[in-house]
This record gives sequence, C-alpha cells and structure tokens, in this order.
Amino acid sequence: MKKTILEKLTSRKFIVTVITAITGIITMIIGENEVVQLIAGAAMTIIPTIVYCITEGVIDSKSVKTIVDTTTDVAEKLGADEKVLDTIETVGKIGEVLTEDKDE
Repeated sequence: MKKTILEKLTSRKFIVTVITAITGIITMIIGENEVVQLIAGAAMTIIPTIVYCITEGVIDSKSVKTIVDTTTDVAEKLGADEKVLDTIETVGKIGEVLTEDKDE
C-alpha cells in the first residue's frame, strides 16, 4: 500500500524527526543558554522514547490478534473442540489487553 504525501508528513516518525531536527538546530544556534540545553536534551530523549513505546505497543497488539486468529483457524482445521477454541480466544484477549495502547 502506497502512502500519500500527506500521510507521510503526518506520520509519527516524520513528526518526531522534524521535532528532533528543529530542537537540534535551536540548540546549535542558542545553545549557550542552560535552560535551552536542558529542554532540548529532554525533548531529544523523551519524545522519541515515548513515540517508540506507543508504536511498539500498537504493533504488538496487532501481532497478538494475528497470531490468535491464525492459531484458531489451524485448531479448527485440525478438529479442535469448542473448549480448546474458547481457551485460545481467552488467551488472545488477555494478550491483547496486555499489549494494547493505553492512549487510545
């Protein structure tokens, strides 16, 4: 699936890259001010970390759902009974809860 320019420009990765670049440039220009250095250092450390954690949580949640769906399909084809299928679904729901994005 090809992304449009607007989708690329509003992606989390691009926004974090722009913020980091702007922060770096501001630090280079007026970096002698200790407050600016402190804020720039914090922004360049904290923002990418938060975005990374959120992104990985979303990816993990989608992966769990895919794994559960595939496992359920295979179990059905192998003739698993309802109890086994229910157990797979329950474990999958628990996995999704553990990996869900708390900000949604």
